[in-house]
Amino acid sequence: MIYHALKFLAGQLGTYFKGLELPGGLAAVPTPLLQNVAHFSEDDLKKANNVLLTLINLSEEATMKNFPGTYIVNSNEAHYDNPPININLFLLFSVCIPNYEHALIYLSHTINFFQGKYSFTPQNSVTTVDPLPDDFHIILDLYSLTFEQTNYVWSALGGKQHPFVCYKVRLLKMMRESTRETRGVIKQVRINDESAS
Repeated sequence: MIYHALKFLAGQLGTYFKGLELPGGLAAVPTPLLQNVAHFSEDDLKKANNVLLTLINLSEEATMKNFPGTYIVNSNEAHYDNPPININLFLLFSVCIPNYEHALIYLSHTINFFQGKYSFTPQNSVTTVDPLPDDFHIILDLYSLTFEQTNYVWSALGGKQHPFVCYKVRLLKMMRESTRETRGVIKQVRINDESAS
């Protein structure tokens, strides 16, 4: 589900870019790619024309942790499942365009896109990726890094800093199809009161 959600976001951003006017001197619209920026060599980055989406962290949403498990009743049995895990993803959008001015232009376009549309569902988005579940719903919040955190992130990625923005992608629900327990269904309650006789 993590892969599908991030691939979906890359596609949404790419569709938005295609509707924009190219700045003078840029031969093609940058392509958003789901790619770890740390895997690009300096030579690759000099030729790149991309906005790279890199997952830099994830965390469990603690406020949703205490929800009970789910159960489904089928004929004479109740199937109990563990509750889903709701996670937040921390996503780095790195604008890798050799021309610094153009990189800043597309950084602004990236922020503008997610300011205009920060909530994504299959119903409000046209998508070409694999079908998403009907209850798929993610929300993007701009996540501001301090200078120290920025230094840590780019040091961990092992490269020079590019124009970037970080977003918190929240409440991606993950649940495996597995039944924890199966029980019979109580259909009738009978009380034997022997003291009445």
